[in-house]
This record gives sequence, structure tokens and C-alpha cells, in this order.
Amino acid sequence: MAVPGTSKGRRRALGAALAAAVAVALTAAPATLTSARAQAGEQETPVSPLALGLNTAPWDYIYAADTSADGGLDTLQPLLQSAGIGLLRYGGGSYADYYDWQTNSNIQNCLPYDTTASFVVTPTGCATSDSLGFDQFSAQARAIGAGSFVTVNYGSGTPSEAAAWVTHSLTTPGDGVAFWEVGNETYGCWEVNNWLAGPPENYQGYTPNTYTEVNGVDENPTCPQVTEGDAAGTQTLATSYAVNALAFLRAMKAADPAAQIGVPWAFGSNVQGASVPDSNEWNNTVLRQDGRDVGFVDAHYYPFTFSGATGGSNPTDQQVLQSLMSVPSLYRQIRGELDTYDPRAQVVVGETGVSNNETTTVCTPTGALFAAGDVLSWLAAGAQSVDWWDMNNYGNTTTACTNPDYGMFTSSSPPAPETPYYGYVLASVLARPHALLSSIPTSDAADVLAYRSLLPGGKQAVAFINTNTGSPETVHFNPGAPLSGQLQTWTYSAGNQNSTNSNIVRGTANASALGSGITLPAESLVIIEGQA
Repeated sequence: MAVPGTSKGRRRALGAALAAAVAVALTAAPATLTSARAQAGEQETPVSPLALGLNTAPWDYIYAADTSADGGLDTLQPLLQSAGIGLLRYGGGSYADYYDWQTNSNIQNCLPYDTTASFVVTPTGCATSDSLGFDQFSAQARAIGAGSFVTVNYGSGTPSEAAAWVTHSLTTPGDGVAFWEVGNETYGCWEVNNWLAGPPENYQGYTPNTYTEVNGVDENPTCPQVTEGDAAGTQTLATSYAVNALAFLRAMKAADPAAQIGVPWAFGSNVQGASVPDSNEWNNTVLRQDGRDVGFVDAHYYPFTFSGATGGSNPTDQQVLQSLMSVPSLYRQIRGELDTYDPRAQVVVGETGVSNNETTTVCTPTGALFAAGDVLSWLAAGAQSVDWWDMNNYGNTTTACTNPDYGMFTSSSPPAPETPYYGYVLASVLARPHALLSSIPTSDAADVLAYRSLLPGGKQAVAFINTNTGSPETVHFNPGAPLSGQLQTWTYSAGNQNSTNSNIVRGTANASALGSGITLPAESLVIIEGQA
């Protein structure tokens, strides 16, 4: 994803009324949870402490503000903890490929034509300093119990600089990194990519992000995929990256043999907002060459490319939510490729959101439901972490959320949650560290996403998202084992929202009074937790 403001292309108690509206009920179930999952052919995925992730960046002056007067850090840290954020990704999307951690500076103002500019900040130079340095970022992540995910500068950096960063993190208390990645979206022509001009491809004349409109299509005329065609151009990008990234991977591993280091995964046209032409060329080439040195692939999941509000010529809210139905098959596609070249590698969703352009879904209930379903779908499929793009993105600079944006929070002083935040709060009920999470079938596979989590301590939780924005749905399901005793419930419904779309309704229900199904309000998420 690009830097802020740009794109790549791109509690209150449950009352009697709610109890009547949400008629909660559970079916009979097999005797054991494991046998139930096995009989259904479903996968139970252990939830990592890093599961709920969020992007931040060196340019994020909101998260860097560490005084009460600024309000950023003092407001954000408790909110991040309340949402169970376990991983913060640092680098800032494409920004990572022109950011230098040692000087905490960037060469954005030098681009697109001076990609080899000095990172030293001088009165006459084009490099500028950043707000949130790596050591401060690390300290703030540790303060909320979160791990770190760092994208090193591949585009305008060197293997030795990346290795020095690994050494620094390894030897500086509190700076340890859970995941490292070599470059951001290096399969795309919006990225700085100085290595492309050297061996083995020796591709000359490329300048990043120099898009012009050709026959109604925005193209970078210097991009290999334009000058050579899709397949050959992607092959050029992949071959260059595979050879040159290997030097980064091995230098970083030499600095810390235990380091978990990843490379970008390229989706095809089935993920519109993250599609790479002839994506198989990229994935096969990179994994064939570098797979034995790779600990994970980083998939950036943006199902759409639209900007602004839903509806009209853009996808509807219902289409946005139902796009999540494809996540299990997308995960299987990635896993199948990894099983061929790199069976030990994991899958991380390092960036995600509705679209690779700013939309108003972050200001509507759809944003909360999408974020919750996005997280739970990928984690249930087997991903290690799902990292929302991003913490602050400057579309909304007051506490009111009305404008297109990507962020989980407004960029105001103090920041205020946007709707994806409430989606992560809801997802955190199921996505607790060391829980066993799975998707479960229901009688309405066309409209309802459903999940089950065996929680630490012997409880279990089930969650249902009704993607139908026009009518309630009654579904039957098998939770794996009966829920018993006093149940806790959470309901988030588009039809029952306050002015900030933050109304998560908490309540209780008695399992002994339940029948054989659950009725879900239109465009809603309902969670039930009880003793297994």
C-alpha cells in the first residue's frame, strides 16, 4: 500500500428487546470437540499471540505524539490493548522502500527520479526526518504487549543495512522483532526498485510511480509489465527480486539465525485491489529460488479497487461483506504453492482493507463487519496474523469519521476510533492467544459467515456475520459441543447504531432456554460465549 492519503491505482447491557430480536439457540452436538471438527473436515487453527495486527509507520506523527497535550499515544495505547492488538507492522507500505532506519529519514521528496539520493538530512538536500523512529516504535509496541513486524528497505537499501537493523534489534533491549520482510510490494511498479537496473536483469529506465493515463488506463510507462508485456514483465521483476533479495535474506539470517523473514506474495485478478498480472510468475520464481530461506509469505488482501462510498457504480455493502466468502479458497491457493516450494513457511496477511483506495466504509457499520470477518476468516484458514491498513491515514482529521480513509483511527487530536476498530474488538473475543479457531458451516452458506473458537480455560465462542444487508436470517449450525450455563453475548447490528457506529451491545442468555437455531439481524455480527 502507498503512503498516507494516496493509493496504488490504489456498552450497554442487553435488554429484553435484544433478547427477542436475537433468538439464540444451539443444536445438539457430538461428544467431543475434536471429533466434531474431524467429522466435518474442518481445520482448527491455533491462534497466535500475534494474530491481531495493525500497520503503523515512521511518518505516523499521531502515534509518535507522546504527550497528553497531543493526545495521540495516550489515547491510542489503551484502545489498542482493548482490541487485543498483538502485532504492529512498521515501515509504512511503499514508504519502507525509501526509508532508512539508521538516520530515521526518507527520500520521498526526491522521488520519482532521484531514487539514489542520500538519506542524510541537510538544508539543501531532499531527504527529510521522520516522526516515529524504530526504537520509539519498539518501545510503544512492547508497552501494549505487542510484537513487531518490520519491512526493511529493499528498494533503495542494501543487505548490509538490513543486517545491521537485525543486529540492532537483537542486541538492543526491547527492540526484538517477530517478523522481518524484504521489501514491500516489490512486484509492483509503484515501488522504488533500484536493484532492477543491476544484474541479472539490467533493466534500465524504470522510475517508480510515474503513472500516466493511456487509453483510459493508468500505467507506468517505464514498468517492465508495460514495456515487455504482463508475463515477461512480471518475470523480469521476479527474477531480479529473487536474485537480489536472497542476499538480504542470507545477510539477515547471518545476523540472527532465528530471524523469521518473509517475502511478498502476489495475488492474481481474483483479488482486484492487490492483483498482479501473471502473479504465478512472481510466486513460482521467488519461491523456487529463495524458498528454503523464507519463513513466511506476506499477502496483501484488498478485494476491491473502488474509492468513496459504496453503492451506485461501486460495490454495495452486501458485496463488500460477501467478498470474504472467498478467503478460504485464497488461503488454500497460497498454502498449495508453499507446500510445493517451502512447506515450513507460514502465511501472514501484512496489509488488508476493503479497497486499495480510500473508502467511507471506515465510517459505516460495514467497516466493522468487514474487519471482523476479514480477521476471523484468514485466521481460521491458517494465517498467523492479519494486519489492518492502517492505524492513521489522514483522511479524517477531526474526531468525526465522514471522509474516505483507510485508518482504524481518525487523525485528530485526540484520535477517535473508526469502525474497523470495533471489528477488531469483536474479533478479539474469538481470536485470543492459544485459542483454537475454525470456520463452521451453517444452513445459509450464501449469506452467513460463521466461526467457532475453543478458548483457553474451557469455554468456547461462536460468531455469525449476516452479510445480507436487507433482511434477517435464521440459521442452524453445529458448534461442535453444546454451550451450557449462562452465556455471554455481543451484538453489532447496522440497524441499531449510534452516531459513531460504535454500539456493541453486551448481554447474557441462558443456554437451557435455547432452541435449534439463531436469528441474525440484517447486516450484523452476533457472538455467543459459554462453557463447552
